[in-house]
Amino acid sequence: MAEILGLTVSDFPFLRMKPANMPWVLWGNLAWGWRDQPQLRDPANWPAPMRAEWGSDQGHAAGAGHQLRQHDQFRTLRRALDDFRPDLVLMLYRDVHETFAGAERPQWWLHTHQAIGVQPWNLWTFFRDNRFEEDPDRVVTLAGHPQAAATIAKHLVGVGIAPRLVPDSPHPAGLGHNCIAGAVHLDFDRREFGTPILPLGIDPFRFGRVRDEEGLSPLDLSRDDPPLTPQQAFDLGVEIARALRPAPWRVAIVAAADWSHANDAGKAQQRIHPDIDADSALFGQWQRGEYGAWPRQLTFEHFEAHAQWELLIPTVLAGAMSEVGAGAPCHADFQPTWVCNDDFVTTVFEPR
Repeated sequence: MAEILGLTVSDFPFLRMKPANMPWVLWGNLAWGWRDQPQLRDPANWPAPMRAEWGSDQGHAAGAGHQLRQHDQFRTLRRALDDFRPDLVLMLYRDVHETFAGAERPQWWLHTHQAIGVQPWNLWTFFRDNRFEEDPDRVVTLAGHPQAAATIAKHLVGVGIAPRLVPDSPHPAGLGHNCIAGAVHLDFDRREFGTPILPLGIDPFRFGRVRDEEGLSPLDLSRDDPPLTPQQAFDLGVEIARALRPAPWRVAIVAAADWSHANDAGKAQQRIHPDIDADSALFGQWQRGEYGAWPRQLTFEHFEAHAQWELLIPTVLAGAMSEVGAGAPCHADFQPTWVCNDDFVTTVFEPR
């Protein structure tokens, strides 16, 4: 019978780059964004805590501090993985217009490859100054786990959830940058990538939306191409856990995702920082093991109001942890940021 460990790890890409890049999204908006709301370019119009993080150095010191704190969290996660000794990592990650850049845009998909090459130190082809001084052109081979993918897929088909299987990734970089970030952050100091990774990509935006540094194009709920609902995401996690339970593997299910993002709400909302208050409230439930309420509590309107669309990814993990009876996590850390676009959450659930 499988043992299952649950983790969350930040997927913020600049955590593995030079610290000076941490406020890059905000810098971009100041340089070329907020075309319709030019008043947002003036820090005098920002909340006081955001102005304090911005300081006199345009967020450099605050960004570097956030980065170092997250690196400590990565080491906490690594210790949990080393103690657990997983046979594979099931990586739940956010992807939008990366793996499926054309007309096809599935809600979620499961990679079934044996192995895949990625460039962890070459972010979007133009960020190459990583903090490790690794060769940005170096290709790292990440082993997959087609047997576990087949086991999950067979179970999901049996319960009426047809998975989209991807044997050969169409992504030009092999995998979405958020999945790569999860892999790097879980092996931050060694960067050996020895544990097979089974990626499960989720598109939380859909509705025909376009996302850039400023935010999302208008939300049209009348369109017939929604993302997974919170209930569907939770149920997917439940069924994944049920699929894995009879298997012989030790599986770490990892949600590689941050919570609210400044650019995960409609542009008309003029959101310039994560919704720290909303994230803090949900984190309290998460920390107390009350995530079973999320499918009833969370809605698309809630995601839009609080820039929390990417909570769909930890909601899948919530379903899996509910199914295995994980209860409250043994480690949970909430790190809000004002100038780094994302709020970071790190979690370890005891293996079950």
